[in-house]
Amino acid sequence: MSRLAALAFCFALGLVAPLSAADEKSDEKADDPKSSNKDVILGKWKITEPPKANKADFEMMAKLGLHMYIEFRTEHVVVIGVGADTEEAAALLKGAPKTSFNAKYRLLADDKVEVYGAKDEEIKQIFKDGKAQSDIVIKKDEMKMTDPDGSVYKLTKMKGTKDKQ
Repeated sequence: MSRLAALAFCFALGLVAPLSAADEKSDEKADDPKSSNKDVILGKWKITEPPKANKADFEMMAKLGLHMYIEFRTEHVVVIGVGADTEEAAALLKGAPKTSFNAKYRLLADDKVEVYGAKDEEIKQIFKDGKAQSDIVIKKDEMKMTDPDGSVYKLTKMKGTKDKQ
């Protein structure tokens, strides 16, 4: 099971809690100056195509009017969560105790991103050694994210999310 599919499972079970605002600004690591993604990664990205191994899970979420997103914010905060595509799904999410988690990220050389600093124990177990790295390729409003296990995600930048934080 890929990391994002495991996260979706944690959301469904209500195991993931967001970090406090104080946690969002602590332990910041610097980006590698060789990264070409510094400004283009900012914003909210909807996962539009999951890896083949997780396609059924994402299709089930889509039938419920839900999607997964990854939001890269300034101050090196990344939010991974579940969003709603319909009013009915939005109403369901309002009643859910936990629909996202925050961690930290930094951009590495060779178009890589590293996610680290998650506080929830369930999430820490998903990340090897407390962190995860993925290769990313961004072309305009499209992103391709490849995990070390070969899992490939395709994401589309959501309208009006060019880093308002």
